[in-house]
Amino acid sequence: MSTIDSPRNTIKERERPGAIVLGGNFVGLGVARSLGAQGIPVWVYDTDASKCIAQYSRFTKRFVASTDDIHQLLLRDGQEHGLHGWVVFAVNDEFVETLAVHRDSLETIYRIASPPLDKARIALDKRLTYQKAQEFGIAAPWTLVTDDPANAAKELPYPVVLKPAVNHHFFPHTNVKAILASTPAEFVTAFGQMRKYIPADEILIQERIPGGGEAQFSFCAVCRDGDPYATLVARRSRQYPIDFGNASSFVETVSQPVVESAGKKFLEGIGFDGTAEIEFKFDARDGQYKILDFNPRPWGWNTLGKAAGIDFVHLLYQQKVGLPISPVKAPRPASWLREITDPLSILKSPRPAAQSLKTLGALARGRVTLATFSVTDPIPFFAEFVLWAMKGARRQKQAKEFEAEALRAEGKG
Repeated sequence: MSTIDSPRNTIKERERPGAIVLGGNFVGLGVARSLGAQGIPVWVYDTDASKCIAQYSRFTKRFVASTDDIHQLLLRDGQEHGLHGWVVFAVNDEFVETLAVHRDSLETIYRIASPPLDKARIALDKRLTYQKAQEFGIAAPWTLVTDDPANAAKELPYPVVLKPAVNHHFFPHTNVKAILASTPAEFVTAFGQMRKYIPADEILIQERIPGGGEAQFSFCAVCRDGDPYATLVARRSRQYPIDFGNASSFVETVSQPVVESAGKKFLEGIGFDGTAEIEFKFDARDGQYKILDFNPRPWGWNTLGKAAGIDFVHLLYQQKVGLPISPVKAPRPASWLREITDPLSILKSPRPAAQSLKTLGALARGRVTLATFSVTDPIPFFAEFVLWAMKGARRQKQAKEFEAEALRAEGKG
């Protein structure tokens, strides 16, 4: 079933390759704005119109809400509308996987901005991410996989974190990214809860690295044939929820040579092509920056790059369509703020006054870019608050129900 807006692009616009953005949340909105501001026609596809704010952007020329198989939908639309040479961007892992699996047939029409299957698997499956990190001499958290949780529970150095190896196999069902276990009983219960959704070999048991946002870093890059030619390092200072955030809420550019070196080594080592964000956390116990995650697509706060002078999305578009790319300067200082969640993150932080002053300072310097609000494209910002009121409560309820079920299983509920 599909809901389709009529194309709003002109004949003149159709003379240059357009872009299809798979996913219309705030990440997809940032992609649509980046490309649309350059005069590139943008179509947005999503599985649910009720969670898609990019459909309200003035830069979205056509919106398609469909539960049809996205591979077949792209092929059908590509032929029907003459989309040969258009660039397809995926903004979530499930779409990345779909484009990778069906890359050969899709490339008969499109240029695919996300990686082929061999590289996508390294990113989407944390077991492969950590395996590659070990090969390249990059630090990673100690991680265990077991099919015998009862015995493993007796030997673990608590607290530990349980997380899915493949996030999009688990998160959509629970709205939970990771679970903390501080005792053997909590561990066995959490393992059982996760086992309802994913197999035992996809449950990663991992050390919990202490520290908050001050210890969380990301290396961001756009690469061509394994060469990261435009890069920045950022600190993910706040997230929401504050313990195991579903997404960052306040991010700022920083200088961190160790993170930059490790990130480059990883992307060069696998010969990556495209945009990527590699997440690290500093472990004060041993002084190492440990790799946590690898996103092979536009990440939540990718628009920070544009504010810092590096428009990752537009650079990748130029690369894919064969346009010349101007020399990229070093990033300038900038911050990114997620309006709908960062106030909650500040309120729940241990030092809300200090966090508030930090944000006010960034705003005063004029170096903050917002996730959804734009003076030139304001409707998505207001639409998100309406959709959040309608759907956000349901997602929070989903997570709380998962946690409550775990408590009942422990006998605490």
